[in-house]
Amino acid sequence: MKKFALFAALTVLCALFSGCEPIGEVQRRIVVHAIGIDPAEGGFEVSYEIFSGSEAPGGGPVDASESTVVTLLALGRTLFEAEESLRLQTGKEIFLGDVELIVISEEAGTENIADFLRYFRKSDVYLGTNVVFCRGRAKEIVGAKLKQGSATAILLRGVIERAIEGGRACSSRIIEISNALSEEGEAAAVPILTLERGEETSEDSTVSDLNVGVFESLLIPSGELSEISETETMGIRLLRGDARKMSLEVAVGEKIASVRLEGIKISRRAEIFGDSPHIFIEIEGSYETEFSPGGVSEEEIQAAAEKQLLELCERGLSALKESGADFIGLGKLLYRCAPEYAAAQNGDFSAAIAGLSAEAYARLRKY
Repeated sequence: MKKFALFAALTVLCALFSGCEPIGEVQRRIVVHAIGIDPAEGGFEVSYEIFSGSEAPGGGPVDASESTVVTLLALGRTLFEAEESLRLQTGKEIFLGDVELIVISEEAGTENIADFLRYFRKSDVYLGTNVVFCRGRAKEIVGAKLKQGSATAILLRGVIERAIEGGRACSSRIIEISNALSEEGEAAAVPILTLERGEETSEDSTVSDLNVGVFESLLIPSGELSEISETETMGIRLLRGDARKMSLEVAVGEKIASVRLEGIKISRRAEIFGDSPHIFIEIEGSYETEFSPGGVSEEEIQAAAEKQLLELCERGLSALKESGADFIGLGKLLYRCAPEYAAAQNGDFSAAIAGLSAEAYARLRKY
């Protein structure tokens, strides 16, 4: 009977601890949740946001608040060398599989982003992780303490994802950017994350909610740079045909109404006018009025929202032509609609982009 009881106890313990890493293994590695990259003399300064693993204030389980987050810095001529430096400094293995956000200073990233992306694709970073540029130093963003009490990586990831979902930024996942930059003539639109510091105290720094967001993007075609505004990005999303939701502030006379668009469907076709392509874009979707000023009818709001969608397309087209890069899949569209013209371009659609014209139609319905 004693042997049976001992066997049963061992069986229960094995079931409870099967699949769990030994405590020693957990203590011998650092789990990174955000990475910041800044230029440094002869290389880069890399910031790693990690959870310290300490208890939350007052006890309880480990949480993801600022009290359990620390930022570690490492220098290197390459990102790999910086990671090796951090490993030597801490004596621990570096695990990047939980990285939620990568922030790159414009000064460090505009010329080196392709190399950075190759490094991350070979590491254990999830290829769906968002990459963004920032003004100033990336380490100040990665190491910022926010008023909400959340870990920086978690809050900023949410900010970026909401901007992408709302059509105000383009998807900036590692795999999408690297694939676009590897194709000659194509481009990637990388969001620029803005995070301005609020008032500093003697103890720490806080950031106001109003100063956190994505308001611009960098369009990177073939190593060149074009800065595009939030409205231009929204127009490009419509021209690409991949916008599904949008929030608009529409002018009805001298008054402003807020409108939310859902279920946007975009169809595109192309024809050749003279020596240049002309694309037709039809936008359909449902709208909901979030705020309506007094004396404004639903018909006026609907008409204003449809008009603004067309204006966004015009702004996106201007930004696209200025960049000279095919960021809307024009080549694929021409091969489908005008194959002889597309074949004559020999894979270079820069001239087609320069002479491109567009005609957009919008039809919204109340939901």
